[in-house]
Amino acid sequence: MPMDHRSRVKSLESPSPRRRRLAEEGQVNLCVKYTIFSVNVIFWIVGGAVLAIGIWGMVEKRNLSSGVARLTNVDNSVLAVVMDPMLIFVVVGLLIFLLSFCACLGSLRENTCLLSFFSYSLVFIFVVEIAGGVLVYIYKDSIEQALGKGFRTAIVRYIEDSDLQFIVDEIQMGLKCCGSQTYTDWNENRYFNCSSPSARACGVPHSCCLSASASYTQEMVLNTQCGFHAISMKQDEARDRIYVRGCQSSIVEWINNNMYLIGGVFVGAVILQIMALCFARKMINDIELIKAYW
Repeated sequence: MPMDHRSRVKSLESPSPRRRRLAEEGQVNLCVKYTIFSVNVIFWIVGGAVLAIGIWGMVEKRNLSSGVARLTNVDNSVLAVVMDPMLIFVVVGLLIFLLSFCACLGSLRENTCLLSFFSYSLVFIFVVEIAGGVLVYIYKDSIEQALGKGFRTAIVRYIEDSDLQFIVDEIQMGLKCCGSQTYTDWNENRYFNCSSPSARACGVPHSCCLSASASYTQEMVLNTQCGFHAISMKQDEARDRIYVRGCQSSIVEWINNNMYLIGGVFVGAVILQIMALCFARKMINDIELIKAYW
């Protein structure tokens, strides 16, 4: 008799009454089964919506003429894809969609292969999260520098990419900052550069203006010219009109001030993953127990 089969038979010789009854009835725990199914149906719908938004955003921008101009060489095309915020929606949405689909179908059809794929994927994601947290702590200085470099790249592509424009504006208005290191970083954008023939030359976006009210006229019309010629001003003079502090240090400060909130969200996500893993393993064990009995 094969060793694996003998071990299964031996486990059924003196099982607990509940497990014995489960095997005799030939039915898995319905509470576990439909909890896995119902919860993952919600995640499946959410994942599909996020994926659809990401694909729609990338297709829409691909149809714009500005997107064609950015893809004129290999380096810029790769950068355009990697820096596209919609790519995050696509990757995250696809991951949630696939995993939740496997969990839904696996629990509904009592398929150990799909449930095992789901559980092992959760373990892999958990390991990646822990490793990522450790690496962030170890290389936090390098990450801070990469953050500043990424923000400068967003400044360069500010006009061409509407998604990056929205993100940069929200960061600058929310954290009351301007540029990566300082407001003069906007000189790296060809439209805001002082040598540009554009009307924006030597200026900064309206999101750099001192307050939200400063960006609007008395008729509550957005004043996009409130930051014009700010780069050509000295810092003391510019301080009266725009934020002069860079966003790199502001983002790091925000992270440090909200560390407990970030940690709480991370712990909550880990707890959800562990609960999902336990439920999946419980159902797999029930299915294998029934198969071994019959």
